[in-house]
Amino acid sequence: MNVVILDTGCANLSSVKSAVARHGYTPVVSREAEIVLRADKLFLPGVGTAQAAMDQLRERELIDLIKACTQPVLGICLGMQLLGRRSEETRGVDLLNIIEQDVPKMTDFGLPLPHMGWNRVYPQAGNRLFQGIEDGAYFYFVHSYAMP
Repeated sequence: MNVVILDTGCANLSSVKSAVARHGYTPVVSREAEIVLRADKLFLPGVGTAQAAMDQLRERELIDLIKACTQPVLGICLGMQLLGRRSEETRGVDLLNIIEQDVPKMTDFGLPLPHMGWNRVYPQAGNRLFQGIEDGAYFYFVHSYAMP
């Protein structure tokens, strides 16, 4: 399987690469269109602020490339938020609008922000992303914004 981690310029690429490799894959880190578009699976990692990340994507000319992808894409952390329409962060930031959802600050959940810690996850039935992962498995979270 051809696994590619998109070099967004705003991510801890070595951590993502290491995690993917622990599962038996040999991921390639790239921002070259021919490599990214041929990937079977694409990881879109991100760390930092939405505005800085979008600036990096523009500077690296990655916005149209990401929108051209037809394979499964896993957004990690800020990478997931970037797939949305607009972030409430820093007075509003236009995002990639691949998923037509805004990314609001998590003020309605009664949790201290940033939300940090281990939480149980109960995926929707039939979600392929969670195949082989038990209901109620623990995942670690560090975030203040969420994709509903």
